[in-house]
Amino acid sequence: MSEQGVQGAQAAKAARIRRPGWKDPRLALGTVLGVASVAGTMYLVGEMHETTTVYVARSNITLGEQLTSENMKTQEVQLGETAGRYLHPESGMDELARANTFISAGELIPVTSVTHSELGSRRPINVELPADLTSSIGPGSFVDVWIAKRESGGSAYGVPEKLSSMVEVAARVESGGGLVNREGTNLELLVEPNQLEPLLQALANESRIIVIYNPAGAE
Repeated sequence: MSEQGVQGAQAAKAARIRRPGWKDPRLALGTVLGVASVAGTMYLVGEMHETTTVYVARSNITLGEQLTSENMKTQEVQLGETAGRYLHPESGMDELARANTFISAGELIPVTSVTHSELGSRRPINVELPADLTSSIGPGSFVDVWIAKRESGGSAYGVPEKLSSMVEVAARVESGGGLVNREGTNLELLVEPNQLEPLLQALANESRIIVIYNPAGAE
């Protein structure tokens, strides 16, 4: 090969291995991809560390107890999409805000555990009901309570009689499994003193307790 040919080959090889200049499209594309990768990583890290200010029980809060700064405190926690389920400073509480169930110290306070009505002389009582209870019945809703007495010497029940109207529901818990594998719904009802005794008698006598959702309570 002539000297001119050798020099041409060397020049071509040098061109192939030469570092790309700052105007090279490949370098620009690589830079864009690198910046996008870093930005995406920083965004994900930021999302993972995003916190929300919510209320936490400073001490044990009993049913009907008013929610104040003495029994609550704020805390920064990572909740993600579930943040809306818990009480936060922007919830717009008033002096009527009370716990409609027991809340343990250190526990996040769910929105469903707060009522804005007076507890008054009412007392909580738990009633076990069928699992197919309408979803409209929940904390803060109102029900009419009926009782059907068990007939003596059998499994039949008498004609249901109304015990009370507009009974407030304090809590609802779905139950199931266990040794008998029987599903059900446990309602915590806030009943007046004059309704407490007949309801306890109905429970003791294994009467059938029926609750019917009363939409007038939402008005």
